[in-house]
Amino acid sequence: MSIAILLKRSLPGSKSSIAGHIERGERIAQAIQQRFSISEPRQWQVKHMRWVLERWASEKSAATRYDYWRTVRVLTAALGKWQDWRPHLDGAWCRSGRGGRSAKISIRRS
Repeated sequence: MSIAILLKRSLPGSKSSIAGHIERGERIAQAIQQRFSISEPRQWQVKHMRWVLERWASEKSAATRYDYWRTVRVLTAALGKWQDWRPHLDGAWCRSGRGGRSAKISIRRS
């Protein structure tokens, strides 16, 4: 399943916002494919997403790392794993503080 199809089905928002998540999602998928030889998003595990956030995105700015965390959050929600993986995906890349809108992600129920 392609990242674009996965995210277009489950992500509300503007076309530009969705396009940004799709671009980042495809970069994440390519990084996981190169590092772990896993091309199917349904085979991803929390360790793969944690690696993306801890290692692969480590050289990027704090704002860019936050954007990647948001995309990881959307991807895991689209895969129906966000509730289980959420505690494992918190880290320095998450913005701390108050304010802002709540996340608009769809939670798939199995």
